[in-house]
Amino acid sequence: MSDTRSRRGSVARSAAAAVLTLGLASGVLAGCGAPAATEPAADAGGSTATATTGTHAPASSPSAKPTATATPTSSAKPTTSSPSVAAQRRALKASGPVLPASRPTRLDIPAIGVATDLIDLGRQDDGSAAVPPGEAGSPAGWYRYSPTPGAQGPAVILGHVNTTTIPEGVFFRLHEMTPGRQFTVTRADGRVAVFQVDRLRTVRKDEFPTLEVYGNTARSEIRLITCGDYEASSDRFEENTIVYAHLIGSRR
Repeated sequence: MSDTRSRRGSVARSAAAAVLTLGLASGVLAGCGAPAATEPAADAGGSTATATTGTHAPASSPSAKPTATATPTSSAKPTTSSPSVAAQRRALKASGPVLPASRPTRLDIPAIGVATDLIDLGRQDDGSAAVPPGEAGSPAGWYRYSPTPGAQGPAVILGHVNTTTIPEGVFFRLHEMTPGRQFTVTRADGRVAVFQVDRLRTVRKDEFPTLEVYGNTARSEIRLITCGDYEASSDRFEENTIVYAHLIGSRR
């Protein structure tokens, strides 16, 4: 981000606006869905995954129910003829430290005050990624069709920028991440994987870089994703904030 202070204000105003709308809508969920491949990353073949985007936009009716639907922006169908991601990954020469697969249980980012358990996120009926709960205090979630953090390839963790009742979701300050900052993911095998940020990117939802996020990598990498730029006129978050990082080591 070229102007972190300006961006922080933009995110704060976006989240506050969403929660203000919530008050008018009797607590209807206002967060954001997260983009995903339309098929599991383990089967997508690297070049066939299609981006989807969505939002938990404020509803216009007080009787509306909270929703956890991520709305696809493409009608492209998953293909099954491409080699599996696992096979393509094996063909890549691993670069840097790589750990065996193990489910992530916790994410800690001291620089922005994140200390969250991780839940597993699957897919919805339309093939898009499920999203974490929207209530205050809800954790972030690991998209279980991506590699586990520390294994070769791009792990994906999703979190809300706001909640149903307060502006600050688990990834409210994700836009403050800068290259060189480190954070950790604790895994079920007892290892703590240490990641270092490479870059932060903000993209329009309709320009989500699917291959850049889900494509095969030789290193162990991770993407942290949330939403931003809430537009009251459309009841949508129009952007995604993506943090790209790679594994630099681990400890027990």
